[in-house]
Amino acid sequence: MAINDNDIRVRRTKKLLRHGIAELGKTKSVHKITVKELTDLIEINRGTFYLHYKDVYDLVDSIEDELCEEFDQKVLGVTPEDILFRPLDVLESFFEYFRVNKDIFTVLSGENGDAKFVYRFGEMTSVKLLALFNGIFPNMSMEKYDFAYNFGRFGLVGILHCWATEYPHLSSKQVAEKALTLTLSGLWGILGDDGKEVLINAHNSH
Repeated sequence: MAINDNDIRVRRTKKLLRHGIAELGKTKSVHKITVKELTDLIEINRGTFYLHYKDVYDLVDSIEDELCEEFDQKVLGVTPEDILFRPLDVLESFFEYFRVNKDIFTVLSGENGDAKFVYRFGEMTSVKLLALFNGIFPNMSMEKYDFAYNFGRFGLVGILHCWATEYPHLSSKQVAEKALTLTLSGLWGILGDDGKEVLINAHNSH
């Protein structure tokens, strides 16, 4: 019998499995988790697990696919105009997505996670950043572009890590405000007059 991924029971099972990986991944590598300990934790039988996945590797790959697809749909649809005129809203939606999925993201991007997921997610994000930077600063020199681009890419990853590990009590909006202040200050320093008008508009929107 074919499995309907939209069936409410299937969605519930997959949600439980994602939660189980996030919990067990706090203390051991996600690729060393056994099907037995995972199904015991979330209280489903192994037969149900094997209806959906070949093994834990297959499950982790599926979770990563879903996270990337969800992020692409919910966050990466922003335009240069969104960045210019409502930067705080964009960043808040970015951090809200991570807040909702914080446990699984923290595990997958941490020492017990999957290095290829970190690389894959970074590459996916960088493609969108590239398009946004080109749209906002079309005349930027390549040198300034490279520094600004990498500052944006890796700076936000660092903020996410700090939020998840040190200040989890902060709201998505509070973290977005800090990220926006840091981003505007950093870009102002590297872009100077090339980005003056754009950064003033973004600051006034904030």
